[in-house]
This record gives sequence, structure tokens and C-alpha cells, in this order.
Amino acid sequence: MHRAIWIVVALSLAGCGGGKSSATVSVTCAGGVQLRGAESVDVLGDLTNGRPVLEFPDPANGGKTGAIAVPEHDHCKITAAGG
Repeated sequence: MHRAIWIVVALSLAGCGGGKSSATVSVTCAGGVQLRGAESVDVLGDLTNGRPVLEFPDPANGGKTGAIAVPEHDHCKITAAGG
């Protein structure tokens, strides 16, 4: 069931692709902002330590990839910002 939800999130974000835009995404987990200003977020289908993982090009460290593990018994919300 959880994988199905993540696949739906990934498919809904797939339409956001295309040419370069100034839009960025933010990730909020457990009521707090975990990431702001990323160009993209990949929702991985495989679990790491039993948890879904979100990977992103780190906006604070160019050329590096960051990751967020979804907290146990929680969910994360990915929202677009800018335009």
C-alpha cells in the first residue's frame, strides 16, 4: 500500500518536468520543512532501513545529492514553489 502511494506521488510530479523553470520544490515531514529550494526530488521505490527515502540535488552543496528518510509512522508532502 505504501509503495502505491509513493508511485502516485512520483507520477503526479512527472508532469512537472520539461524545460528549465525557476520553480523549486519543498518537502515537509512531521509538520516541519525538511527541504526547501530543491530543483527536483526522487521518490525511491526501495526501502532503506524499512523507510521510504527521498533523494534530491542538494541546493546548499552544488553537485552533491542529499536524502531524507521518511520518519516512521509519518508521511511527507512535496510542494512546488516559485514559477
